[in-house]
Amino acid sequence: MSGCKRPLFSLGNRLALCASLVRRGTALADVGTDHAYLPVWLAKQGLVRSAVAADLRPGPLSRARANIERYGVSNVVSVRLSDGLEQIEPCEAEDIVIAGMGGLMMVQILEQAPWLRDPERRLILQPMTKAEELRTYLAREGYFVLREQAVEEEGHVYAVMQVSFCPRQPRENELFRYIGRMTAETESGKKYLTIQKRRLEKRANGLLKTGSIQEARHFMSLAAEIDKILKSESVS
Repeated sequence: MSGCKRPLFSLGNRLALCASLVRRGTALADVGTDHAYLPVWLAKQGLVRSAVAADLRPGPLSRARANIERYGVSNVVSVRLSDGLEQIEPCEAEDIVIAGMGGLMMVQILEQAPWLRDPERRLILQPMTKAEELRTYLAREGYFVLREQAVEEEGHVYAVMQVSFCPRQPRENELFRYIGRMTAETESGKKYLTIQKRRLEKRANGLLKTGSIQEARHFMSLAAEIDKILKSESVS
């Protein structure tokens, strides 16, 4: 490992936040790695013990392999052609990053890897869509969101979650489906909460137009809860 303290490239906002949630000295699996930017960056910084850069497609794996060789981290990072976690051994993955894909695809990957139900492992999940469905699955299956933060990239706001299996945790309320552990302590967090509030209000207004008064009130109530969080946490 070279003594260079700075990476040769910068991670985008999404991957940088994912990187910050990876435990130091861990064995990492990066699912859907594409160019292997995340594992290469972590390896170059000396922050992971080992890493598997996995992807379903040969093309991205070829680019990943080229980056691994270019930055001299082939002693730490290996590539793996794998559909989700199918070709990854549990001993190779203490921290698992799944970023840049839809929440429903993430659910499928998690469902097919029962060995993830281990409190010692950490999942770092960054859904591009369907975060609500992902949170619902996690809560139902005994996973616990330890931390959740919002990040902005290319005009969009995304959620990034650090998750562990912890089936004895209290059941989450319905609001968790929409905002998880998100707070209004950062500008990105405020934006995420505001977007979710407006979506719930839009859904409520649509239900009002169809005469579904009770259901509309329910979603307006959820929106009001988010509004309280925004107001209380925005007070200096």
